[in-house]
Amino acid sequence: MVNDEGPTVAYAEHAWYQHLREQWKPKRVRLLLVAESAPDPGAAATERRFFYAPTVSRADNLFRGVVLALYGQKVSTGDDRTDLLTRLQDDGVWLIDLAPYPVNHFGGRARRSALRDSVPARLDEILDIAPGGIVICHTPSYRALAPALIAAGAPLLHDQPIPFPLGNFRNQFAEAVRDAVRPLGFSAP
Repeated sequence: MVNDEGPTVAYAEHAWYQHLREQWKPKRVRLLLVAESAPDPGAAATERRFFYAPTVSRADNLFRGVVLALYGQKVSTGDDRTDLLTRLQDDGVWLIDLAPYPVNHFGGRARRSALRDSVPARLDEILDIAPGGIVICHTPSYRALAPALIAAGAPLLHDQPIPFPLGNFRNQFAEAVRDAVRPLGFSAP
C-alpha cells in the first residue's frame, strides 16, 4: 500500500526484473542508461512489462525511445525484442533504475523521496560499473541523481534533463539521447 507520504510496506524489485536485467548486462558497459524504476504492473496485470521483457508491450515507451535514439528503428507492440536486446548488449548498452523497487504508483512526494533516498546506493553501483558514459532517461531522476554524479566526476553525457519518451516526447527524447551519446561513437541513421 502506498500513499503520498510514502510506502506503508517495504518494497523490493521482483526477482524477475533482476534476472532479466542481469541476463542482458554487457561484459563492459559503454553506455549506462538510468531510468526511474521497474514498473509496478499492478495486481490486475496479466503480463509484466519491462525494458528487458521478451516482447514489446503497448506501454514500452522507454524501450521504443532508446531503440529509436540509438538505431533509428521503430518497434511495434508484440515484436520480439531479442535481436535488439542482443544488439544493445553487444554495443555495451545497459539500463538500470534509480529506485530499487517500483515507484510508478507512488504519489508525487513519495516518488521524489524514493528517488532521493536511492541516490547513495545507486551512485556507488554506477561508480563500480565504471561506464564510458551515462544518460539519465527521466527528468525527476535526473534532478535527483545528476548532482551526485557530477560531484563524483562520473561521465554524465548531458547537462539538462531528458524527458521520458512518452509518445508525445519520443522524438525529443531520441534527439537528446543521440546528441548525448555522440562522443561514445553512437550515430543513429
